[in-house]
Amino acid sequence: MVTPVATSKKRISLYLDEELKYELEKLAKARKRSLSNLIEVICEKELTEAKSKGEVGDD
Repeated sequence: MVTPVATSKKRISLYLDEELKYELEKLAKARKRSLSNLIEVICEKELTEAKSKGEVGDD
């Protein structure tokens, strides 16, 4: 049974290769994070880098 989590964050669907998912789960466990949180942190880091390179504007 899935317990609903109260959050204002948006849910997305993501398709990953099985091996990539497995490796990300190991990394998340090593960093004491959920898989979802690890992916969010990775995305935030990539977006920050893209903004600093001018690839994405600050709208």
